[in-house]
Amino acid sequence: MKTLSDAWAWYESAHDNLQRMRRLGSRHWNDPSLVGASIWEDERFKQLEADAIVKQADLALDSLGDLSVLFLFSVFEAAVRDHLERILEPLADKIDHPILKSAADDALEGVRQGSFANRILKPLQDQNRITSELSDKVKQVRDYRNWIAHGRRVPKPLDIINLTVDEAYDRLKDFLDTLGIAVEPELEIGL
Repeated sequence: MKTLSDAWAWYESAHDNLQRMRRLGSRHWNDPSLVGASIWEDERFKQLEADAIVKQADLALDSLGDLSVLFLFSVFEAAVRDHLERILEPLADKIDHPILKSAADDALEGVRQGSFANRILKPLQDQNRITSELSDKVKQVRDYRNWIAHGRRVPKPLDIINLTVDEAYDRLKDFLDTLGIAVEPELEIGL
């Protein structure tokens, strides 16, 4: 998945299907009117118990939001870095002076691999391309992603304690919109 909208569509599909499976287990699995239905001929279904379906769906749903924030931020970060690299690389290639070429190469490497907060957010904020409020909101999503990625080892930081996957998506989308980076996949035109 290359775009934030693709990642969001994955989250919504996974969430909706887990909710459907949970509902199937909690409300319909033991329905006597389903005896003899074709689903019971399927080996993967006929051994399942309603309680197990609900328990497994709940287990998956409990972590889905957190994992989705991790995934959304990863797709978002790659989109931002790719966008900036496409702008910077042609400019850096035109530089002949060795000192300036080295500085341009360092800047390009910072966009590719550097700290997202220091090498991307801070300069954009300093140049008034994004507001400090939007920068802080994106940093909170990044902090949430880092908390998840590092195993949720410490209590959830207070500034992200109530952050939802929907809010994370909206913040990341706002940032991409502000920079003019496509959220939707580019249309492929067949010839």
